[in-house]
Amino acid sequence: MKPIVLLVLCFAIVNCQRNIEPIPKIKIGGIFYDYEFEIEEAFIKTIGVVNGLSEGEFKLEPVSKHLKDSDGSMVIEKYACDLLELGVAAIFGPSSKANSDIVSILSNVTGVPNLLFDAISEENEQQKAGHQLTLNVYPTQLILSKAYADIVHNFGWKKFNIVYDAEDENAPMRLQDILQLRDIHHEAVRVLKFRRGDDYQVLWKGIQGDKRVILDCPPELLVEVLEASIPFDLTGQFNHLFLTNLETPAGALEPLRNNETFTLNITAARLMGKDMENFLNTEFDPNNIDMPTRELLPDLIHDAIMLYFLALKEIASQYMIEEPPTYTCDTLDFNGETQRWRFGEYVNRVMRQIAPLNDTLFHHGRIQFDDAGYRTHFELEIYEPLDNYGLALWNTNGHISSEHVQTNISKKIVYRVATRLGAPYFMEKEEAVAANVTGNGRYYGYAVDLIDEISKEMNFEYVFVPVAGNGYGKYNKETKRWDGIIGELINNDAHMGICDLTITQARKEVVDFSVPFMTLGISILAYQKPVERKSWSAFLEPFQNEVWMYVMASILVISFLYFAISRITVGDWENPHPCNKDPDTVENRWNISNSFWITIGSIMTAGCDILPIHPTMRIFTTMFWIFAIILNNSYTANMAAFLTNSKMESSVNSIADLAGQAEIKFGTIEGGSTYSLFAESNETTYRLAFNRMQGADPPVYTKDNIEGVDRVLKNNGSYMFLMETTTLEYNTERNCKLKMLGDIFGEKHYAIAVPFGAEYRHSLNVAILRLAEKGILPNLKKKWWTNEDTPCEHEELAEKDTPDLTFDNVRGIFYTLYVGVFLAYIIGIIDFLIYSHQVAAEEGLSFKEAFIKEITFVLKFWNNKKPISAAGSSRSASRMSGGSDKSARSLSKSRKLSKSNKSSKSDKSDKSPDASQVEDAMERKSTKSLKSVVIKLK
Repeated sequence: MKPIVLLVLCFAIVNCQRNIEPIPKIKIGGIFYDYEFEIEEAFIKTIGVVNGLSEGEFKLEPVSKHLKDSDGSMVIEKYACDLLELGVAAIFGPSSKANSDIVSILSNVTGVPNLLFDAISEENEQQKAGHQLTLNVYPTQLILSKAYADIVHNFGWKKFNIVYDAEDENAPMRLQDILQLRDIHHEAVRVLKFRRGDDYQVLWKGIQGDKRVILDCPPELLVEVLEASIPFDLTGQFNHLFLTNLETPAGALEPLRNNETFTLNITAARLMGKDMENFLNTEFDPNNIDMPTRELLPDLIHDAIMLYFLALKEIASQYMIEEPPTYTCDTLDFNGETQRWRFGEYVNRVMRQIAPLNDTLFHHGRIQFDDAGYRTHFELEIYEPLDNYGLALWNTNGHISSEHVQTNISKKIVYRVATRLGAPYFMEKEEAVAANVTGNGRYYGYAVDLIDEISKEMNFEYVFVPVAGNGYGKYNKETKRWDGIIGELINNDAHMGICDLTITQARKEVVDFSVPFMTLGISILAYQKPVERKSWSAFLEPFQNEVWMYVMASILVISFLYFAISRITVGDWENPHPCNKDPDTVENRWNISNSFWITIGSIMTAGCDILPIHPTMRIFTTMFWIFAIILNNSYTANMAAFLTNSKMESSVNSIADLAGQAEIKFGTIEGGSTYSLFAESNETTYRLAFNRMQGADPPVYTKDNIEGVDRVLKNNGSYMFLMETTTLEYNTERNCKLKMLGDIFGEKHYAIAVPFGAEYRHSLNVAILRLAEKGILPNLKKKWWTNEDTPCEHEELAEKDTPDLTFDNVRGIFYTLYVGVFLAYIIGIIDFLIYSHQVAAEEGLSFKEAFIKEITFVLKFWNNKKPISAAGSSRSASRMSGGSDKSARSLSKSRKLSKSNKSSKSDKSDKSPDASQVEDAMERKSTKSLKSVVIKLK
């Protein structure tokens, strides 16, 4: 039992000894100037945080050395040697103010890593060879220079001033890409320097009037330098200042916040920070979109210590941490004979490897080094330093992306909106002009409503400023300046410009544009000739009057010739009683009436119920039918063209047709976007059209759309105007004498113009997109374009040769029908009255009784059989076609005999048989004669 207890006891003692083994302590040194207490404080605090994260694997002990501002490289070397004699495993610092690389050289000789956190000058190859153990977490100056050039290019600045501290040796290096622009644009880019203690007003006086300045200034001098620029009108709301010193703190301009004259646009660049737990115990509100106020160099020394800690932790997970040897500077051999600390070299390699892999503990994002130990990966935030909100991000790929953040800006800016008078975008109220009203209440229109809606989305105030000359913006090659709205924006005399302003390449080179608020094209404005009301006789217009006279004469002559030839043609004399094989007489059906009937029926293609029999008559009739068919088809083919308006009196249906003819002149606004489209295009049709406009005499160009519209109206179709479809639609809606001709071509976009680099452009884009999503943009267009009071009813032609006929076109045909029917009824009524009179005479009735009797029968529509009266029989016999006098007399005689027989019926019995036989024979003969008449009627 006792041996077992002793064994357990020994095992426990060994474990206790292992557990109470002391944690390795690693000394790290720091060299700071006396006034760099914030950096040293961050150095000590970060080491304390690291010791809490090391989980007992090791412990860092800070050792600091302090320099005075007057200390030179010999003092720095002494302090570095002191640290090496203490056995430090790494040396942090000194800052760039030391202006000496002695620490990096000692580090390279001994193998002890050296980590820097401040900007240093670029080194040559020999210097890089002596600094192999040095890593700098501050961005390299060469890449910073590229970043600033990218940002200025993104601003769109072509003309600006570069101002920097002549005593800062690193300033020319980090501005070198921008300074090179001076050699290219020596007239547009000026470089000015200043020194501490100079009269800064002399500096600003030299650039008075310029609107854009790039300023590289130490943070402690910034307020003093900027205050000196106020008397020279360089801090107004149309000025733009870009600060390039990364060490400028967010609150550096706080003393200028309440200065009413300090309203310029300021942007600055800073190393992008992370929204993470602040290891330096800085107050940080994650719900606040503003970036926390941090000093750059304290943050960077924090990142440098964290990088060193991550490397040690990575090594400690696999190997024992080796303590560094102590070095005495007196015994060091700078020619390579000194034994370097190999573990320190390994730590340096591990730091290079893990730096890009883990950025969780870094304040300023992922770190990556090149072979010389320079930091080549970082992000810059472009921000507004007065109100401390981000605007955009730049990365080492040269890409700049906007930050979508909401900001509460304390400065209240009244935006100046440049525009021009022109319906329906921007117009003056007549009553406001009469009352001499000023301000925004004087104007109305589409642009006024649009800016008002945008201001509600962005929460800003504005004032409209009509430009002098009422121009859009045209470049003058002699003065090399723009006028109109574009000129106002270039000169920073307005914050934005709005009207029917088209995005063009030339304009995009000098100003920025928002997203489009309207899409349109180009079309042809033409004169709409008034539709002439055709006369009632329009259906006669296919033939001239003399043709109609010849037609009437032909009908008359052919009818008489037809009657004459029928008299001499034996074959057309017919037996009136086909049942009688041996007739006493023959008759000819082609009397004057029937001859006229077949002639008119042939002309009308109606046909006839009787036709010729003999070849002579048939040849005559056939020839006339050929004439009638040709005449009828000629009339039909030409009638539509004379009864309707043509789709176009000219052959112009497109820009190609317009360019290919010379009769109709056409033009556009000189120097406008439509002019530029034709002038700059390589398309054959556009070039031909432009050449015709250029060679026209008198000139066909106008100064604005109003002049172009007036010119179209005055020339009554001999001039057409090329204009944007939005304005074209507006004018055609309100003037029925105008119309759009042809298809839409040359797609364009209207947008709001802003000066280059305007930080509010993104918010402007968002506001316009929101208005489009809400349907406000189409509603505004409908409000200002649709004319509900007096809409024009433009003729909509279908895609066919001739449009549909209207009643106005063919009313004459209806009038002719009405007149014909009316005459037929008049003749019929007169005939009916004559017939009633004959009935009254034959039957011994009064005219009234006979009329009532006949009209009563007429009104019995269901009865289609009528008994033959004496008057009816005589009228029928007299109208027999080709009937002889003999037949008529026989019919009359038979009627009289029938009547006498009825009256003497009662006396038949008293007569002798012979007399009765004679009467019966006479009655049979009368009946036979009557039957022959009836047969002929059939």
